Amino acid sequence: MSYRQQTVLHAGNRVTQSGFNLIELMLASTVTLFIIGALITVVLGSAATGRSRDQASDLQTNGRYALQQMKNDLLHAGFLGISSLFTPDQPITANGIVVTGACDVANVGRLAQRLWGSNDANPFAATCIPAASYSTGDVLLIRSLNPTPVVAPFSANQVYYHSSYEGGQPFVGPVAPDFTGSNKQPPYLDYELQETVYYVSPFTNSAAEVPLMPALYRTRLGAGPAMAPELVASGVENLQVRYGVFQTNSTIQYFSANEIAAADWDLVKSLEIWILLRADRPDTGYQNNTTYAMGGQNVAVNDGLRRLLLSSVTELRN
Repeated sequence: MSYRQQTVLHAGNRVTQSGFNLIELMLASTVTLFIIGALITVVLGSAATGRSRDQASDLQTNGRYALQQMKNDLLHAGFLGISSLFTPDQPITANGIVVTGACDVANVGRLAQRLWGSNDANPFAATCIPAASYSTGDVLLIRSLNPTPVVAPFSANQVYYHSSYEGGQPFVGPVAPDFTGSNKQPPYLDYELQETVYYVSPFTNSAAEVPLMPALYRTRLGAGPAMAPELVASGVENLQVRYGVFQTNSTIQYFSANEIAAADWDLVKSLEIWILLRADRPDTGYQNNTTYAMGGQNVAVNDGLRRLLLSSVTELRN
């Protein structure tokens, strides 16, 4: 860029004036605009990259937490305390225990059935999972005793299980059953009875949220006694489960819930779990047309939302 000096006469004196001409000013302005534009592009690109990185981190965190919660419950499935068997094989309603919002009244608290599932359907729309609270995917039910023994005083609105080696009995506090004179010999230990059902909800907080954000929920047996919904992880839009059933040739074969006979649920030794998570907002300029393989189901999408598919295999202990 040149810088000109001009000499002019003013009132009989020689005066020197310095400055840019119009063309030089226009060129300088144009170059400056190009530099500013490049800087803005870099800043916007960095911001977009940061948002994508944050979304990926959130998906990873929520997904791994969701899988860990399910794994924790599955590892305790069928735990009977010190009892060697669950007897008699009947729901807790047979002992006069009423559970508000019980998912399956005919089997609630029935520890002999430690696992049960439904394939891409909500079988509890009339009970513990209202139709408006279910989105899509599988439903997984888990029953067990809490592995930590409890001692009196027992809550008058909580379901417990009085356990001995020969068997046990469910009860609601404050008084545990008396096994004196029965075939159930001491020692006796008491545990909280657990029943948990996992499912995918179309919303995280309420159906009024904008935009709707799907989430993994579970409804659990708790105080009341009653089944109450709990948020597990936001962003989960699909849950798929396959069950490893022990075969007569000593192998494990995996099936969807609708492929398992009623008598074979006790033969389930492990579970394959897939969860599909999505971001809470679309990325500008990003198009997701991926097909996600989730066990025996392929989930195709076509939108601007980033997603993450996670899977896990959990072996049952009990």
